Formats: sequence, C-alpha cells, structure tokens
Amino acid sequence: MTEGDWGALVDEDDIAEPWRRLVGFVIDWTVLVMIALVIVAALGIDLGGGDALRLPTSARFVQGLVGAAYYIGFTVSRGQTPGKMLIGTRVVMERTSWIPGLGPSALRWAVPCVFVFPPGVSIIPAVIYGRLLFAPLRPRLHVQVANTVRVRARSPGL
Repeated sequence: MTEGDWGALVDEDDIAEPWRRLVGFVIDWTVLVMIALVIVAALGIDLGGGDALRLPTSARFVQGLVGAAYYIGFTVSRGQTPGKMLIGTRVVMERTSWIPGLGPSALRWAVPCVFVFPPGVSIIPAVIYGRLLFAPLRPRLHVQVANTVRVRARSPGL
C-alpha cells in the first residue's frame, strides 16, 4: 500500500503479516522502555527492586505518558511508529486507508493501556494481545474500537 493507494478500502491482502506486527511491537517496546527508564532515573523515582510486575505508581505513570506521546504522536503524524517504520508497516483507517486522526490514534493506545496502571496486572495486555497477534484482519480490541488496521507500507526495499 502506497500513498497513491490512500482513499481506497483496505483489502485483506494489504494487512501486515504477523511476524511484521510482532517485530514492530518488540522494537517499539524496547525504545519505550529505554525512554521511560531514562526519565524515571532523571526524576529520581525508585523502581522498588526492579520487579517489573510491581512498578511504583509514579513509574507506571511515566511509562503511560511516554507511551501515549510515542504511540499517539507518531500514529497521528505518520501512521507509523519507529518500529513500524523499520519493519515496513503503517496504521490506516480501515474504510479510507488514511492515517488515523487524534481520536482513533488515542483509542488504539488507550484500550490496551487500561490494564497497565493497576498494580500487578501490567502483564495482562501482553497475554491478551500476544495470543491474538497471529489472528487475521482485525483480531485485537484496540484495532476494532479505533476502526484501524496495520498494513504493509510498500516502498522500495521492503
């Protein structure tokens, strides 16, 4: 799918392969964790022994703000986070193939992140969405709520 295709309905053949979704996700989360750790360290927030399942509320709050700025900002401006850019995928509106606006981009971020903030349940989104990663067209709740899909961004070399 290229910029010349924007405005067309998304065909199932345009949907990004499961391996692309997984690799893009891993790249984005690696970047986000590094950014969040730098900010947490700069703010002097104690991580409480490094137990990833029991991060202090202040660290989860920083993680949420960084994630929101990263995912929403890149999706609204380019339809691609850095992980999606590297792996050659893009998020588009299902019916128009246009880059999602602020509302759909915020929904894509907010739905899975609802589970990140309560103590001890930050692993739930990974379990829920991990098993659905390899499902067809619109398997994940955040994709359905926002009416978006992740497609292959066809460009030279990808």
